[in-house]
Amino acid sequence: MRRFFIPAQVLAGVANGAEITLPKEVSHHIKTVLRFAVGTEIVLGDGLGCCCRCSIVSFSSNAIAVFVEQQWFAAETALPLELLQGLPTGDKFDLVLQKNTELGVSVFQPLVTQRSQFAVPANKIGKKLERWQRIVNEAARQSERAWLPQVVAPLSLPVAVAKCEAALKLMLWEQGTQPLREVLPMQRPQSVAVLVGPEGGLSTTEAEIAQEHGFVPVTIGPRILRTETAGVTISSILQFRYGDFDLVPPRHKQMTDSGDR
Repeated sequence: MRRFFIPAQVLAGVANGAEITLPKEVSHHIKTVLRFAVGTEIVLGDGLGCCCRCSIVSFSSNAIAVFVEQQWFAAETALPLELLQGLPTGDKFDLVLQKNTELGVSVFQPLVTQRSQFAVPANKIGKKLERWQRIVNEAARQSERAWLPQVVAPLSLPVAVAKCEAALKLMLWEQGTQPLREVLPMQRPQSVAVLVGPEGGLSTTEAEIAQEHGFVPVTIGPRILRTETAGVTISSILQFRYGDFDLVPPRHKQMTDSGDR
């Protein structure tokens, strides 16, 4: 069943049996791209855990009306994880956003570092953020997340690490001497932040600044990973260790329960 995100205010106060009109962009995608018909069931979400199973009841020239059949709240099961990513060249950050959204990252903090070769002009930050958030939204929709990750405006590394309030702060650094396994606590931390440099890595000065703000330099083995691979790797490890990789998806539980009756 296809999932779509719509503004929270559209679903606010909606109850089973209600009829709502979908936003123009979602309506266009359903009608023109997917070519769904009346009666097709979809799932709507507000990105904050509220989900509704709906069926399409009518089309108009500009909008689609749907009937709310069932509403529920989905708690976030992934480990709260913030990725502070040094901006890489080209469209590599798009891949970082997409794959780490699938893995459960909750906040993306783009970084401008000493070795960053990609910069966002001040007059284009707004449009760039909109594009990045669209990538995240699509990845969250495809991976059936109920909670939308947030992409915040790029910051310099010193400012970003000073603002970070995660309970556990990790820095992937090629000069790190502590294996990741040795610094991970037994109990699940309330939140984790991971700092990854761009191509060329972090400078010694930047690493020292990060350490002054509580970031622990770690290594994940003898191989040097690409910047777009590093975040995916550690996100996977952390979600396996502390997150929801061992949970059975609700749709499979429903199938099992149906088969038992």
